[in-house]
Amino acid sequence: MNKLELKQNLEINYPHTEARLKRIECIYIPVTNAELAKHFFMKYGLITLSTQGNVKLASGQGIFFLETTVKQTANFVTHDWDDQDEHYVMEAACFEVTQINELYQLMKEDGAKVSELKDNSGCGWSFHFFDPDGNKFAAWQDVN
Repeated sequence: MNKLELKQNLEINYPHTEARLKRIECIYIPVTNAELAKHFFMKYGLITLSTQGNVKLASGQGIFFLETTVKQTANFVTHDWDDQDEHYVMEAACFEVTQINELYQLMKEDGAKVSELKDNSGCGWSFHFFDPDGNKFAAWQDVN
């Protein structure tokens, strides 16, 4: 079943027009060292800290860097994202950012692992970056 057929099937079977899930309040990222992860994100101005020291985005949503007992990342492999790559490594989250060109240059010049900055043909600009544990994230900025 293709995506359009699935959409139609779901809408027939479940005719509600509003979702109960409003937004993502926080995300949980596996890390080996929470302090190091906070330093990485603070260094590039990606986050701020609440008065309690919790990580938050400009929107107020939280990120929890949780230390794991076994090294792992939030990345996963999928065939369902890139038609050219049957083993695409999917990022843990896509963050909307401001000043993407400056952020990209800062991270690249500082030696952070980043992909190329990409123009998504009217759908904004983006690049991928990796935290010290290898968690993959997307940074995206709208063109409007």
